[in-house]
Amino acid sequence: MSHFTNVVGGVFKFSDGHEMPRVGLGISRIETQEALDVSVEAALKSGYRLFDTANLYKNEHFLGNSLKAIFGLTREDVFITTKVRTLNENTVEEVEKQLANSLAKLQTDYIDLLLIHYPRDRDTGNDDDYEVNKSRRKIFLTQIYTVCFILSVPISDSGKLRSIGVSNYEVYHLVEMFEYAKHRPVLNQYEYQPYLTRPTLKKYCDLNNIVVQSYSSLCWGDQDILQEDIIIQLCKKYNQTPQAILYAFAYCSNTSMIPKSATPSRIHDNLHNTITIRLTDEDLKSLRALDKGKSFPAIGQTWRYFI
Repeated sequence: MSHFTNVVGGVFKFSDGHEMPRVGLGISRIETQEALDVSVEAALKSGYRLFDTANLYKNEHFLGNSLKAIFGLTREDVFITTKVRTLNENTVEEVEKQLANSLAKLQTDYIDLLLIHYPRDRDTGNDDDYEVNKSRRKIFLTQIYTVCFILSVPISDSGKLRSIGVSNYEVYHLVEMFEYAKHRPVLNQYEYQPYLTRPTLKKYCDLNNIVVQSYSSLCWGDQDILQEDIIIQLCKKYNQTPQAILYAFAYCSNTSMIPKSATPSRIHDNLHNTITIRLTDEDLKSLRALDKGKSFPAIGQTWRYFI
């Protein structure tokens, strides 16, 4: 039986056979050990078992320290996602370096889900250099297989990682990846909220058994969306806050979600309130009608073009 069978919020089963809790705690902007200790303790007590970090966030070591004091749980009871970045320089060496650093900082022998964070070098890459970006994506993924000794399907439970996914990948990135990948990505993490629903990308992931994991569910605190008529109507209908409705939009759209908070009460509510809201198909359709192609994290906007 899976360690996550009875986890609060349910699970997704990946195409490689592994399972992941549907709701996790995102920690991208938690920058101190003390703050993360408080967040992890609150999350575990609330029933979270998935934690999402990245090399870029510079807090993997904080998460590793926090999880050392797991409250009556084993390593297998917790699901850890981290991310590595495609780099143009020393591409092959960087794969091994980043993975080794993540394992050391997280103080674990394996990573449940490793995501390739961006489809090009985030810092020095050029959106116009399609062939360069494409070649680096291929080199990077191929080297992950080599470093992790991934030799067969499904990915071995005895390796350094259990599953591989991507983040911020568009449809054409995925099509390209299918040409050379030994294993198709099990998950694609990208911005998904009512102002940016990405119907083609969502459908493509669904058809190819790729779990969608949404981020920026609250639109980075944007006030306009909180005043939309349909949001106000649904708040009254379900007796919930606008934030809860936005999280429920992600959850009821059959995506995984990683709400971010350092406040224990909000950490609890982001999970327990969300899973009690059962938005109808008509509710979801009305929320999707808000789509205006509006993205909030500036770094991700260029990836919708041909890079």
